[in-house]
Amino acid sequence: MEVWIGTDNDRIKLPITPAVLGVDRSLDIDAESVVKLGEVDTSNGMKLKTIDLEGFFPKQDYSFASNNMDPYGYSDKLQGWMYNETVLRIIITETPTNMLCKIKDFNTREQDGTRDLYFELNLIEHRPKNIPRLDNNGNSNRPISTNTSDTQRTHKVVKGDSLWDISHKYYGKGSIYKKINEANKNKYPSLANNNIIYPNWILIIP
Repeated sequence: MEVWIGTDNDRIKLPITPAVLGVDRSLDIDAESVVKLGEVDTSNGMKLKTIDLEGFFPKQDYSFASNNMDPYGYSDKLQGWMYNETVLRIIITETPTNMLCKIKDFNTREQDGTRDLYFELNLIEHRPKNIPRLDNNGNSNRPISTNTSDTQRTHKVVKGDSLWDISHKYYGKGSIYKKINEANKNKYPSLANNNIIYPNWILIIP
């Protein structure tokens, strides 16, 4: 398993797989009181996902580490992205995680005299604003997707897309992204090894 974080032109691989790696998902649900019925739930959709990572940047030359930077080099890089509110992409190989995000919290400390730099990193999902415009009659100008037996649906990948997001767009459920992966393996053989997609790919939506 590898953890990659960064932009298209500037990214890093964490030198050691984090000891703690968690993804939090939650639904935004409110409770409302209805006369003679009591409380009912109302949903406002999914909250932004968060990812928590805990580990260390090694100063020592450990055999299991793949570091090519000083511990404080990693720290400075992550701090710069956080202060500039840079939109990043985190990819965790061997998992479905391939998500646009920003750094919400980043804490570091030295603790055992080795000069290894321990860190706690909290990432929050970045969801681009895509609000449909309304015409003068209040109708949405968002294109309506059609799905007929005579027309094969396709999706042109743009920067920031992931299989999870595309699956959620077309099926209303991101967790079935493997359906799209399987349908496009012949056209894009790299999908047999991972879920990474690239701008301008034309994906079949089965």
